[in-house]
Amino acid sequence: MPFRPISVHGAACSLVLVLAVGAACGVGPVHAAEQRMSRQAYAAAKDAINERHDRALAHCKTVDGGAQSRCRMQADGRRKIDLATLEVRWHPSANNSFKASMAEVDLAYALAMDQCKKQHTGSDKEARAALKSCSDKSKGKRVAGEQAAHQQAALQASVGAPPKSEAERQREADLDTAIRKCDSLLGDANLQCMNALSPQARQRAADRSSGASRKD
Repeated sequence: MPFRPISVHGAACSLVLVLAVGAACGVGPVHAAEQRMSRQAYAAAKDAINERHDRALAHCKTVDGGAQSRCRMQADGRRKIDLATLEVRWHPSANNSFKASMAEVDLAYALAMDQCKKQHTGSDKEARAALKSCSDKSKGKRVAGEQAAHQQAALQASVGAPPKSEAERQREADLDTAIRKCDSLLGDANLQCMNALSPQARQRAADRSSGASRKD
């Protein structure tokens, strides 16, 4: 398949719509869980992706002037999307589905920002204001895309996971109580408390911390 440059016009906005529809229906935009691949099929698919990427980069070398950087951006972004989608097929999970969705969001954002910089190149006040406005709109679409990806992944996880038993819910509540106790302490007392937690509690605390960092 020949390499086809991606148009940026409406890309981020349409992507948000696709992700939102996917979240409502419980599937991803282009990477709903399929039948589990064999290891041989996975390896062959990965090789094919890398070969397409090599051909795309070779094509980029034939492009004139400053368009080369955008061409490479498209090629690299497409490879990231394809690899992430392959991981969903190889190991279906809400986390891998989120990564595949975000690969699309990130490419749309990178292309939109590149377009903003090329459209607004002046150094005067008006040009700078136009660049900021364009950049802010692109960032807003990326945020919306990320939120849609989170919602889709959360829905996939809730649909795919069996209901928790009363014992599981109580165990999680006990872990949360222990974590909150440590959170109420400061300095060395907090560190000592966290080190004394069970491995399950420490992992739960680390997962929450990682989630909070992504939101920030």
